[in-house]
Amino acid sequence: MITCNVFFAQINTFSPYSRYGLGELNQTTFSHNQAMAGTCIAYKPDSLYPVMINTGNPASYALIKFATFEVGGNFVRSNFTTSLSSVYKWTTNFNYGSLGFPIRRKSGAAFGIMPYSNVGYNMQSISAEPNIGNVTYNYNGEGGFNKVFLGYGTMPFKERLMKFRRRQANKELDPAYTISSSSYKFKELMSEIASDFSIGANANYLFGSTLNYTDVRYPNSLTYFNTIREKTVRINDFTGNFGIQTAFTIDSVKVKKDTGSVVAGRLKRALSEKVKITFGYYMALNNTVKAKYDLVSYNYFLNNTAIIPKDTVLKAIDQSGKITLPLEQGFGIGFKKGEKFNLVLDYAITDWSKFKMFDYTNTLKNNMRTSIGFNYVPDKYVLGRGTYFKRTQYRAGAFYNSGYLDINKTLIATYGVSAGLSLPVGIRTGTGLVNIGIQYGVTGTQNNNLIKENFLRVNFGFTFNSTYLEDLWFRKFKYD
Repeated sequence: MITCNVFFAQINTFSPYSRYGLGELNQTTFSHNQAMAGTCIAYKPDSLYPVMINTGNPASYALIKFATFEVGGNFVRSNFTTSLSSVYKWTTNFNYGSLGFPIRRKSGAAFGIMPYSNVGYNMQSISAEPNIGNVTYNYNGEGGFNKVFLGYGTMPFKERLMKFRRRQANKELDPAYTISSSSYKFKELMSEIASDFSIGANANYLFGSTLNYTDVRYPNSLTYFNTIREKTVRINDFTGNFGIQTAFTIDSVKVKKDTGSVVAGRLKRALSEKVKITFGYYMALNNTVKAKYDLVSYNYFLNNTAIIPKDTVLKAIDQSGKITLPLEQGFGIGFKKGEKFNLVLDYAITDWSKFKMFDYTNTLKNNMRTSIGFNYVPDKYVLGRGTYFKRTQYRAGAFYNSGYLDINKTLIATYGVSAGLSLPVGIRTGTGLVNIGIQYGVTGTQNNNLIKENFLRVNFGFTFNSTYLEDLWFRKFKYD
């Protein structure tokens, strides 16, 4: 018989499942994407004010046309329940800081820092062993790994569509030149996809350490020695990920009846409500990173509550090894109508079966992640009295993560919904944003002696574009 109780001491995370692997993985996006359930692979931020940074796919950096600074944190309140107990815990943490900036006309870059994973748990289980009695297992963990990233994105064929249309316009001056409507549309579509094609990559530096502590106590220490096992893992190495994005526009075309010219007719396109279909691909490489660990295990007995060490079973200090990270690939598709509505769908698979931590084999399963989210703004460019909420951006989404931990023949899945908004701020142009997002979800289950977590995560962030920074810091006021 096994019973389980949960306690907590670490504030970065409370999840008992952070005991496994590298800990509880942090979300890779900022608060505006998190309000859309984390969708990011095919999400192309606007290149006009306000500009936001999409770290989920570095190809999007090519759209950064103004200096952009983002910073954010989160508040998490969780309810952990088992078959015997229930407890609420909460914490507030720093989540990210990043600066993005354009590089000439076709490229952009971003760098910043954010948590990569967190470890934080304190739990106890009691197992009734035959001929021994109740054996108590205490598990504690703390620490985590951080990520510093530097990314670059570019649109190498940005001028392709403009050059195609210019060539076609010149050819139309030749009375002998003819082209069918279907042929023109196909060539224009290919040119548009190439023009909107962007590619980008992040170089990431991982650093930090984790401590995992296990204490096994027997009911009679005169017969059996209690055992403590401590393991510390340290990482200082580089990883990488890259992505691509592209798009094409579905536009209404009005052909002039007098000439029948498709090219000339395109001067009459309806520009107000164009529909753009976006595509994205993302890959996080299965890098092998260098790591070090300390492993100490010793027996002890209790003198009242004092631990009296007896002998050391194992002692390995400053040992070098390697950790093979899982390969992740994701695809995304988006639907954008004008400047008002943006719907994005993500699907990604992470190959955790190839994850390897030093020389230990794992029983992790491949993980599937899917999410859908949308962003809506009534009129982002309207100004004047009574237009504030028309410039406010509204978001919502839903997500499902099949989980990679297989415990007691049960996958630890996570699912939930999200919502949020971006409130415009700024003295002149409203190029700053206060981003607020809420995620409510469930991780795990109470079945099979496991722990279920119901969590409420409030993400908050601030976006500052170059004009807002000028307003805030460099504007001269006429009166003091």
